[in-house]
Amino acid sequence: MLTQKTQDTPYIGVFKTGAGEEFIGKVVDETMMSYQVKSPLCMVATQQGFQFAPFIMMADPEKTITVPKPVITAIPAPKLQEQYEQAISPIQLLKK
Repeated sequence: MLTQKTQDTPYIGVFKTGAGEEFIGKVVDETMMSYQVKSPLCMVATQQGFQFAPFIMMADPEKTITVPKPVITAIPAPKLQEQYEQAISPIQLLKK
């Protein structure tokens, strides 16, 4: 059986499910069978442009979700990762 070298946790990853849904989240644990993801967010279109929204609306935002493998994963673009980190941070920085 082939195994991929996993990244050191925690790290921010982008996921695409078998149903085609995409989300970004912080991977806090990874096993051969699944990922444990904290703060999963998806992009939604609003009148102000694209914004982040909870990936699972009714889930407890303080708990992790289990994402079973196989699922397509990627490292986010630097700008997306920066915006995600700002969205989940309890510290809000003023824009210049």
